[in-house]
Amino acid sequence: MSFAALRRWRRSSSARFALLFLLLFGSTSAALFGFVYARSIAYFNAQTDEWLVRETGRVMRPDTDRATALERVAAHNAHDVSHLRTFALFDPAGRHVAGDLLDLPRGLATDVPIELVATTRGGPAPLRLMVRRLANGDRFVASQDLRQTRSFAAELVGAMIQAGAAMLLLGLAGALALAAAQERRIRRLARSLQQIMAGKLGARLATSSRRDELDDFAAEVNRTLDELQRLMLEVKSAGDNIAHDMRTPLTRLLANLQRANTKDAQPAQMADSISEAVDEVQGMIAMFNALLRIAEIDEGARRTGFRAIDLARVVADVADFHEVAAIERGITIARAMPEHLPFEGDADLLFEAVGNLLDNAVKYTPDGGRILIRLADGPVLSVSDTGPGIPAGEQNRVTQRFHRVEASRQLPGNGLGLALVAAIARLHRLDFRIGGGPGCVATLAPA
Repeated sequence: MSFAALRRWRRSSSARFALLFLLLFGSTSAALFGFVYARSIAYFNAQTDEWLVRETGRVMRPDTDRATALERVAAHNAHDVSHLRTFALFDPAGRHVAGDLLDLPRGLATDVPIELVATTRGGPAPLRLMVRRLANGDRFVASQDLRQTRSFAAELVGAMIQAGAAMLLLGLAGALALAAAQERRIRRLARSLQQIMAGKLGARLATSSRRDELDDFAAEVNRTLDELQRLMLEVKSAGDNIAHDMRTPLTRLLANLQRANTKDAQPAQMADSISEAVDEVQGMIAMFNALLRIAEIDEGARRTGFRAIDLARVVADVADFHEVAAIERGITIARAMPEHLPFEGDADLLFEAVGNLLDNAVKYTPDGGRILIRLADGPVLSVSDTGPGIPAGEQNRVTQRFHRVEASRQLPGNGLGLALVAAIARLHRLDFRIGGGPGCVATLAPA
């Protein structure tokens, strides 16, 4: 592994988290092994103490004479061929009388299990013993040799150390493997981002089938990139469309000014030319104002003006406003909505959005047609008409700025109405969809 790779691993949060988890796992395992060892030794000691208390009480009563004590010590030791659990007897002065235990320290407590190293016939040995003083002053001792127990404890500790070492090695290998896999995924994501930075706007972060937090992060980034790509394409398309749509009014404006600027122009002709030029300039100003409004809405600045409103009242006001124009052409505007529908938003912007939808419906619905406005909880608002509708291939493009369906180019407009509706919908966290056929159905629903 190169020095650069080691430095990268040292900075890697995945490697640090993996090693931290390994340290936590190792500490927990060590505590578990320590608990098992302590409980095992405590269990053996408890078993030994139970035997010492039982045998001391059963074999020797306080009034037992020396002859009986010697007989019982000899009988027990004769059966204990392994010399693990032996009896011994000492006189009041502490001199050895019988048994495998040859030396007994002075001042030992009686009738209490004690652990010490004492001299036996087989040499010094770790013992756990209990002393009982008899009525004649003799001291009876029952003892348990602890060498087997300590040998088992040493084997247990060795096994735990080996198991711990194996677990640490396997855990370290697993942690490093997981960290390496995570780092490879992150580096793939970084390479995808570098491709996007290099100009490949269609590139996206790869996701796996695991659906973990990195996949969720990649999905969120991909949604952000989709929105950025949409905005960049809209900006590019807007620039192209502005150049295309401004050429005609500027050409007409220039022609009007040139007619007014001729030497033989009559006052009435000059007034007409100037009036037409003013209309062209006002149309261009209205178009730029619409662009500025869309930009302002997309920035979310208008959310500060949100308040509780009655959306049903706003929609009803819009329908009332356009009903006169509809009646003049024999178009029926039907309504299917509740009397009240509370909503949090900007009433003026929503009025403008619904007004654009209804204005388009009136504009493209043939005389004698029908428009239906539906409003339901959600809120879900739809405006449907019996007009020619929008071709399926154009339904996702009509919300782009300056985009107009070819069949509608002879009608007045600049292609910003539905783009403004889409911006207002995004501001209110609503999804704006165009569908239908026959006819057109525009829908605003929760995103």
